[in-house]
Amino acid sequence: MEIMKSKKGKISTGVLNTAILAIVLLTVLFQLYAELIPEAQTAGDSLNTSLSGSNLGPLFVGTGVVFTIIMAALIILVVKSFMPGGK
Repeated sequence: MEIMKSKKGKISTGVLNTAILAIVLLTVLFQLYAELIPEAQTAGDSLNTSLSGSNLGPLFVGTGVVFTIIMAALIILVVKSFMPGGK
């Protein structure tokens, strides 16, 4: 991705619009994450108590593998959104 600058060194409006959109989307993504994950972890804890005889119960607790995967995916998404794209 080539940075769109004029010959005078000014950044074009396309780059500025993309940067503003990225900041707004990241803010919305983190707000959504902060709102939904604690409720999902509580539901996973109650599911674990109801599935205490099952082997799948520990996957859904607040510190389980499912939420670790969700957090890793969020970090990867944020990093990939700021990486320059190739041709």
